[in-house]
Amino acid sequence: MKRYSVLIAILLVLPGFLMAQNFADAFRMSYNQIQGTARSAGMGNAFGALGGDFTSLSINPAGSAIYQTGEFVITPGYYINKSKMTMGGNTFSDNDQNFSLNNVGAIGTFKTNRSEAGIVSVNYGIGYNRLANFNNNAFANFSQSGVSWIDDINAYANNEALRNAYLEQDIGAIDYRDWTTKLAFDTYLIDYVYDDEGNKVDGQYQSILYTDEKVDQFKTYSQEGHIDEYVFNLGLNFNHNFYLGATIGFHDIQYESNSMYEELLLDNNSFRYWDDYYMDGSGFNFKIGAIYKPVQNVRLGLAFHSPTFYNIDEQSTLSMESQLQENHSNYGVNRYSYDFNTPLKVVMSGAVIFNKRGLISVDAEYMDYGSMRFRRGGSGSDNFNDLNSVMSNHFNSVMNLRIGAEYKLTNQFAVRAGYENYGNPFKSTLDDQSTLTDNTSVISGGFGYTVNAFSVNVAYTSSLSKISDGSVQPNYYQVKRDNTNQNILLTLGFRF
Repeated sequence: MKRYSVLIAILLVLPGFLMAQNFADAFRMSYNQIQGTARSAGMGNAFGALGGDFTSLSINPAGSAIYQTGEFVITPGYYINKSKMTMGGNTFSDNDQNFSLNNVGAIGTFKTNRSEAGIVSVNYGIGYNRLANFNNNAFANFSQSGVSWIDDINAYANNEALRNAYLEQDIGAIDYRDWTTKLAFDTYLIDYVYDDEGNKVDGQYQSILYTDEKVDQFKTYSQEGHIDEYVFNLGLNFNHNFYLGATIGFHDIQYESNSMYEELLLDNNSFRYWDDYYMDGSGFNFKIGAIYKPVQNVRLGLAFHSPTFYNIDEQSTLSMESQLQENHSNYGVNRYSYDFNTPLKVVMSGAVIFNKRGLISVDAEYMDYGSMRFRRGGSGSDNFNDLNSVMSNHFNSVMNLRIGAEYKLTNQFAVRAGYENYGNPFKSTLDDQSTLTDNTSVISGGFGYTVNAFSVNVAYTSSLSKISDGSVQPNYYQVKRDNTNQNILLTLGFRF
């Protein structure tokens, strides 16, 4: 009964989080690993103090003011995801691969006068950088389980004493929290309980399982999507030693997840359950930044990022199909809209340049995930007070670190290396949602070749995240997953 009590408690609180208004998705909308140009990626995206690269417009807007000529860049990429899940002593591996356009943009510069005093140039930038790639596949199986998900659904229905007339309604009239129970009822996985006189006992149900029946369980996960930032930037160069910049960023977020859970029962019976979720949204933020050269070979940077203010539309489709003596199926579609605010961000940076041959750069990025907020849900009347009031109970503030180095072997050819460490903001593992269990680390390397006005840059990055996947299905309650993302980036640049 202890296991049932835990799962019933999860089912009681889960429905309010089944749509995107949950802690895991709040984190997803706020967590970025920028994927801009190959030069930036090869150096761990530590460009807050360096500037002079289009990626810097999304890190420190003053980076555009470093440019002394205009530039156009474009960065196609090849993305590889590998996942490894551990369940019941077994390891299950899967992968996903796709091409993407990680960056495209242009910088323009206007010389104000021939003097080196005052405002030397006014620069502008327009384009986009990819901030996140959500593509991922995974699966895990469990054989001969002594507990079926039907047991949990049946226990929940009885614990809540859901009236027979209530479950007999169309799914659109059922509370969203009870949709899974409704689907199991409509597919005859749970059924009425009858008294000794053959009358239905209202609010009591029984499952189709035999006593002590064992089942084989299968679950597949897939997700895809991205966050892109379209930037409009203005930078000012003062005396070639102080730079100011501002960026307005418009965000486009798309995320889709699909999971399928299946159980094989005795007598060639089985059922499948699909949970398909789609989120589409747009938002904007504002960034200001400065870069200062106290001496010629040292650069210091400071940038402030406002929260990103999102408007989100989402759709969740739950469906179930059973193969018994006859086949049965049903589904429901739920739609919801709301606003969401990410945390603000402060980026502190420093870089040292050695004899115009080599450099080392460091960015430190502060974010307080406990300040994330959901707003104006549904018709605008839902301010998510219950969810927002406990946000800081589940999330810490973090300090992300990015380190990069570059060395020019010749005037035309440079090699690069980088390291990034993104702090884990989760205070503890979430019972029913995906949770990071450690910091995320990224290693990178690359090279670049420049001849006259043309440049070619190549980079490779590899990141490792450790995740605990929560789920209401038995044996999938907390599944450990190692997630490795690899990127191969190629940037073509033309200075004018």
